[in-house]
Amino acid sequence: MPSPSPVHVIIPTHTDRYLDFVLVGLARQTVAPASITVTCDVVDERIDQVIRRCADWLDLTIRHVRRAHTGTERLAQVRNNAVRALLDDGITAGRLLFLDGDTYPSDTCVAQHARLGDGVDLILPHRIYLTEQQTAALEPGALLRGEQVIEPAPEQLAELARLHRRYVMHQRLRRIRLTKSHKPKMLGGHHSVTLEMYRRVNGHDEQYHTWGTEDDDFCRRVYQAGGSARVAVRDILVFHLHHPTRAPGEWSDRANARRFLRRDLPVRCEHGLESPLDQPPVQVDLIAPAVASSRG
Repeated sequence: MPSPSPVHVIIPTHTDRYLDFVLVGLARQTVAPASITVTCDVVDERIDQVIRRCADWLDLTIRHVRRAHTGTERLAQVRNNAVRALLDDGITAGRLLFLDGDTYPSDTCVAQHARLGDGVDLILPHRIYLTEQQTAALEPGALLRGEQVIEPAPEQLAELARLHRRYVMHQRLRRIRLTKSHKPKMLGGHHSVTLEMYRRVNGHDEQYHTWGTEDDDFCRRVYQAGGSARVAVRDILVFHLHHPTRAPGEWSDRANARRFLRRDLPVRCEHGLESPLDQPPVQVDLIAPAVASSRG
């Protein structure tokens, strides 16, 4: 039986707030990721310090991709920057697992993406939203040592099961062309896709600025390209750490929504992995552990 494809983890973030949590989660995986890349739309010494500290503490090699902030979030471009860095390093196959920098993956997250992704272009999981109290009780070192284990509340698991049923329903409706073009939808902050499919659709459309809807667009283009998907909402646990967030406002009022509603957009976006939009110079560092370290 062939081995599962290697899983390359990509962590988009603009802050160091919870970065050590997601890196601790990756250090605990039952199947180690083939690579870890932190990608940023800001040059921030605090982020670099967390990466270097965690590389030593957790015995991880971490690729750090960043460029100066341009005045607004450019999440689509930041994701593409990470994949361009992988390609530049000679990585041409495998799965891309995207995890936002405010998440904590369960110990089997990478293994499940590798197993469930066998023969499938897109894996569609979700995440459990931790409360402020649940988040405040967590400490990275205790999680690493196994002294803390995140236990979702029954209502949180029930919500995940409800979402799973909805995704499965949309997948069935898709077969008879009775659902929207991007459903079952992809959660940008936690999903995986083959590098081959990512390249086929030219990655994320960089003409989507800020965040929101760029993931719906990507998912729709994968489907239009003939991509296959597997619903894994209740199968792969990832936890979203609580933090204040901006109110998104009305969806229809956003420029991203207006772009998404256009019917003339190509399957292979014009400005994506290839032909990117202009941006400040991108810096890439591969940060390896400075010395052998003991965990804890």
